[in-house]
Amino acid sequence: MQESNTLNDELVRAETGIRHQMERYAETGPYKLNPDSKKVDKVIKSLAKRKLKDGHQYCPCRMLSGNNEIDSKIVCPCEFHVEEIEKDDICSCDLFVSPNYKSISSQIQ
Repeated sequence: MQESNTLNDELVRAETGIRHQMERYAETGPYKLNPDSKKVDKVIKSLAKRKLKDGHQYCPCRMLSGNNEIDSKIVCPCEFHVEEIEKDDICSCDLFVSPNYKSISSQIQ
């Protein structure tokens, strides 16, 4: 039971740190966090799990190659998010969006 609590505490600390880092990135950069807080929460939890398991907050929508040089490109915010947001107004993992992003639900209304 103690080990489970320790693991949960580590996960919560990792999530909190990553959330602050991503919020700072969004505040100072050209992109925003996705307005869908459930998607943001899910991605941040996945990033925290990968950080605890693999040592870095690797993008949850990318596979690790085992090559440190290649894998360093997928540490969130990954190298690919800029191109994805330019193309689709949202990155592949749904964490960051362009200032012009319109969610599907807002387009339906």
